Amino acid sequence: MKLSTLVLFIGIIFISSLFFYGCIATSDDIVSLKEEISELRKELVTIRKNQAELNQQMKQLDTNLQVYTEKLEENKYKMSFLAQRMDDIHSSLSQRMDILSKQLPKVDMPILPLPTELFNMAYNDYSRAMYDLAIRGFKDYLSKYSDSELANKAYYYLSDSYFAKKQYQECIKIIDEYLTKYQKDEFVVPMLYKKGMCFVQLGLKKQADEIFEIIKKNYPTSKEAKELTGE
Repeated sequence: MKLSTLVLFIGIIFISSLFFYGCIATSDDIVSLKEEISELRKELVTIRKNQAELNQQMKQLDTNLQVYTEKLEENKYKMSFLAQRMDDIHSSLSQRMDILSKQLPKVDMPILPLPTELFNMAYNDYSRAMYDLAIRGFKDYLSKYSDSELANKAYYYLSDSYFAKKQYQECIKIIDEYLTKYQKDEFVVPMLYKKGMCFVQLGLKKQADEIFEIIKKNYPTSKEAKELTGE
């Protein structure tokens, strides 16, 4: 055999060996890759299942939160109603005790209206734009029941009555009394805004701007703050 033929034969055998082992390696890689893909698919199925369960739990939490919120509002209303009833009972009891203590069975002592009755009479006058009567009624209520459940509302509607009559100085005075007594009440922001509007009507722009800045800074999510910022 010629030397060149022998070299060619050896080269062919070498190349064939490389190709054979390369095919084996490639086949092993494909099997390994398929196994990895299979595992990834299993993990993906598990993740999707967990996601579905999590979504269901979130929906249940939303439902529970809604129920708890409704119960909280219901309890808040009941507590307010009970507090008003306690005011009425306390007032009625005090009046009866006064009558008994004076021991005047032959004299008819006048029975004063209960707190809620006095408030409702003043509010009815306010609703009918009879502001003079409303002012008198709310002031009478606050003079007798300044610590009652409805006192904050009495302050609010009293200031509103003065504002409607364009008696802005008196309105500011009532608002200041309210703000001194209440710091975390539902009417704090509306009362501040009303005070600012009083200053606007009085031509006191600087004082009005100071009040409006307090609202925007301390109560940015309030309806009044959004109105002031044009949102």
